Amino acid sequence: MEGTPRLTLVGDASVLIDIADANEAVLGLIAQHLARVILPTPVLAEVDSLDELRCAALGLDVVEPTLDQLREAAVPHPALSFADKVCMIVARDAGGTAWTNDGPLGEECDTHGVPRMRGLRPLIALVEAGAIAIDVAVGTVDVISTNNPYITPQIVAEFRRLAGDANRRRRAER
Repeated sequence: MEGTPRLTLVGDASVLIDIADANEAVLGLIAQHLARVILPTPVLAEVDSLDELRCAALGLDVVEPTLDQLREAAVPHPALSFADKVCMIVARDAGGTAWTNDGPLGEECDTHGVPRMRGLRPLIALVEAGAIAIDVAVGTVDVISTNNPYITPQIVAEFRRLAGDANRRRRAER
């Protein structure tokens, strides 16, 4: 993959909380194997289980938004929090991808041409890359679904299917 630009993910609070509370080490694997992971400070402030020191240990980049970005995010939006707007703006300005499961944030990203990635997708990529065992990925998603009622049994079943496909592709490439 030399010469290929590295993906940049800007996480929202819900994705970070889900993964950090289920299996914090997965965040480090994503940063190590898949993407630069950026956490704007207003987003990090909403994640009780992470702080700047822990983020640094995991290889996550904590960034302070610029004054212009903060001003733009301060404009009220009926469906988005301040931190969600910061996530989208920082992703846009970094040429990155908003990493979110939040419907309204995803719709706003689509409206503004900001790429987005669903929260569990990086785990599938980790399985395909051989950076995480499929049982660890599935176990992480099982814990996430226990903690977050929005991660339904249907989402978990689809994750299991996609992770199984990714694992078969990885094994076939050997």
